[in-house]
Amino acid sequence: MSARHFGYWGKAQPSGTDSDGYHLLPYHCLDVAAVGIAFLKRSPALRALFARAVGLAADQPLYSWFAFILAMHDLGKFAESFQGQRADLVKSLRSREADPGKPYGVRHDALGWLIWDQHLKDRAIDQCWFGPDSEDVLDGIGWWVRASTGHHGLPPDSRGYWRHHFCPEDTSSVEDFLEELRTLFPLDGIKSAHAALGTEGFEARSRDLAWWFAGVTVLADWIGSNTLFFPYRAEAIPLREYWQGAQEQAETALEAVGVLPVPCRERSFAELFAEIARPSPLQAWAIDTPLTSAPQIHLLEDVTGAGKTEAAVVLAHRLMTSGCADGFFIALPTMATANAMYGRIAEVYSKLFEGNPSLVLAHGQRALVEAFADSVLPVGQDERDAAQQDDTATARCNAWLADHAKRALLAPAGVGTIDQVLLATLYSKHQSLRLLGLFRKVLVVDEVHACDAYMQRVLEAVLTFHAMAGGSVILLSATLPEHMKQGLFDAFARGRAADPLPRASSPDFPLVTSWHEGQENTVLRPIVAREAVCRDVAVRYVADEHEVLSAIRQALAQGKCVCWMRNTVSDVLAAHAHFENELDADHLIVFHARFVLQDRLDTEERILTHFGKSSTPAQRAGRLVIASQVAEQSLDADWDMVISDLAPIDRLIQRAGRLQRHPRRTDGARLTDPQAADQRGQPCLWVLGPAWSESPAANWYKQAFPKAAAVYPHHGHLWLTARALQQGRIAMPQDARALIEGVFGEDVELPPGLQANANQADGAYFSDLSVAQQNTIKRADGYIRGGIDWWSEAKTPTRLGEASMTVLLARWDGARVRPWAEHENPRHAWAYSSVKVAERLIAQRVPEADGAKEQLVKDAEALLPDKGKWSVVLALHNVDGEWMGEAEAPPADGRPGERRRWLYDKRRGLSMAESGTQP
Repeated sequence: MSARHFGYWGKAQPSGTDSDGYHLLPYHCLDVAAVGIAFLKRSPALRALFARAVGLAADQPLYSWFAFILAMHDLGKFAESFQGQRADLVKSLRSREADPGKPYGVRHDALGWLIWDQHLKDRAIDQCWFGPDSEDVLDGIGWWVRASTGHHGLPPDSRGYWRHHFCPEDTSSVEDFLEELRTLFPLDGIKSAHAALGTEGFEARSRDLAWWFAGVTVLADWIGSNTLFFPYRAEAIPLREYWQGAQEQAETALEAVGVLPVPCRERSFAELFAEIARPSPLQAWAIDTPLTSAPQIHLLEDVTGAGKTEAAVVLAHRLMTSGCADGFFIALPTMATANAMYGRIAEVYSKLFEGNPSLVLAHGQRALVEAFADSVLPVGQDERDAAQQDDTATARCNAWLADHAKRALLAPAGVGTIDQVLLATLYSKHQSLRLLGLFRKVLVVDEVHACDAYMQRVLEAVLTFHAMAGGSVILLSATLPEHMKQGLFDAFARGRAADPLPRASSPDFPLVTSWHEGQENTVLRPIVAREAVCRDVAVRYVADEHEVLSAIRQALAQGKCVCWMRNTVSDVLAAHAHFENELDADHLIVFHARFVLQDRLDTEERILTHFGKSSTPAQRAGRLVIASQVAEQSLDADWDMVISDLAPIDRLIQRAGRLQRHPRRTDGARLTDPQAADQRGQPCLWVLGPAWSESPAANWYKQAFPKAAAVYPHHGHLWLTARALQQGRIAMPQDARALIEGVFGEDVELPPGLQANANQADGAYFSDLSVAQQNTIKRADGYIRGGIDWWSEAKTPTRLGEASMTVLLARWDGARVRPWAEHENPRHAWAYSSVKVAERLIAQRVPEADGAKEQLVKDAEALLPDKGKWSVVLALHNVDGEWMGEAEAPPADGRPGERRRWLYDKRRGLSMAESGTQP
């Protein structure tokens, strides 16, 4: 073959290996195109989205256009600067030396865009690639090329000049290659699309579609780079002949990777949830409510324990079986809540689909930690090469998938934290892949009220984009203020190009609020509360901690089980200090977020064993759990007595849901009839707060809870909550709406002493909204880099709370440094050994004084998925029976970061060694 474009390598084994193989660049381009076409063929809804938008009724013109534009994704690799990274291959393929005057300083994805934007567009006009109106169509085509060349997970950088990187021979080779592509993939379809839509219409449609096409390109590049399916080929054969084989390989690859839609089974509620003898009223609504085929959003508000999860699963299942969706993703506020949800969904998800679909948890559930190395996409051959500055597609794929949190959106069924969803519309690397992962899924957002102002605004952006692509949404909450509801529904309606929805409110609770495309107004449907979850909870508000301690001791002496929920880790450990010499480790459990994953999972399991639905009197008696907020929404646990530090009313309602949650006899034995009345007497929620005052001082809350004052910065909300508690009872569900609106309503008045704090909190609220607006992608801007700095995924702010650092605990075992957690697979061991810590406390590790030990830590970092770039390895030494290590805080005021010593043990978690308490 004499074609010039066969003189370029696209993928290569590391230089100096036993097998210095390479894959010709035109072949790799066709591999990726073949995967994209196969994915489109096997994804009917995605194909319909693109076909309808550009007005292509027949499939073949769309496939031809997709193949052409996907095959352009690596045009930048034709550049001399890229090829020169492997001078040996340049000499072998083109019998000349690489040009040292063209160093590789601009990445190949950007180079692909630069040669298109600064050279190939002119060729397209001169040669009428897109018909006589080629110049008019180029603005629209540009969005597709940006998405294709942006296959590294973000739009290509447009800075630079193409001639600094390409030599004339490269330019001719690119032009020859594109001429063959135009023969192989005729462009008649895109010409007719432009003619039908007009220049402005075609450009607008292309701009919108680029958000999802970018995700298709990343996925196709990853699969098309996997040598398990696309082995290296250096022998030159005609592109048409290679294309036939590439299509067959692409079909094989897609069968293996687990990202295709899976057929859904018809199942009744009884088949899905055999343990539920009679559906609750909310579940009955989900079973029987008429559904439309249009994109839709539902908000299910009901009390804790009313079966919202099962109702959401049934509703999602009905949407899937009716052809409105191909899968689901359940997003929860915290890792602990996602753990609990995974356990519930794992029991039913296999009944929802034909075959054996992937259920992936998006963070740290034990079963998924065990399996995350066996990722949705098979791990390909490692192609890392010191001679190449780019990370390869296989390396990018392996690193992304090594974090199983990210894989959840690619599987037909996923459960995870809401952060993985929010990243879909933040300026984050691989944002487009997440948006594609959500496509055609029912997005279920549980505990949606837990979103703060920033998260809510980002979630609104997600709902808008999800609605644009025809997705549906189910929101779940026990307590949602009216203004939050309105914002979420308006965002979804915007995605369907609908006008803002008229404000609709109702004093009813429980309540279902629904809207679908074509409706003028939301539909409000009151639901009758299930009798078993209607409760009158007494409230005992106290300001004296000694009274709380005395009550706990008395309850434990009576054989009761108790949970004290505190607002900070520091307060948890302070409470623990009161009891650590009174109770043994079996009867005193500390539960907060600063345990390594393995120990946290062990603690969750202990709590479910001792206080879960099936716990026995012997397992419960005389045991105390002191927990942070991780317990309020996470575990299906049930305590005889619950104490909570004062928190906003929505949090207290959640915490009260863990008080006498399951019907039991007076001795704690479970009553098997779920409709039976609890025999432990009226439940009483204890709340520890500042002394009640009708006219509080400005420091009313901070004086009582100095550390928690920053956790809940709007102290007016706390005072309004305390005022509501003075009535001494909470009746659910009848009090729910009044309680929430009485604290979070827009017209609530505050006492003068707290007004300054409220003004400051309101200012922060609107500032957070502004930051969210700045950080979220804009439909009108399109998939373009512009002047925006796109973050790495590890640093993208899904929440505006203080920045956190992933700390990986290790321990010295003689001359070896090992992950804290034991596991035969090192990658699993490190995952189990991780813990999140505020970055203000730990920013980087302190180098080991011993040079040999320092090298061992560096070697360990090199094996981590992020190479230690976004995490801190804290190596602990055994000092007098305590595990201790040093880490450095961030620099402050121009001074180096302070070195601090840290202790870790399985009972208390991670704490500072100097004081033994948390900052």
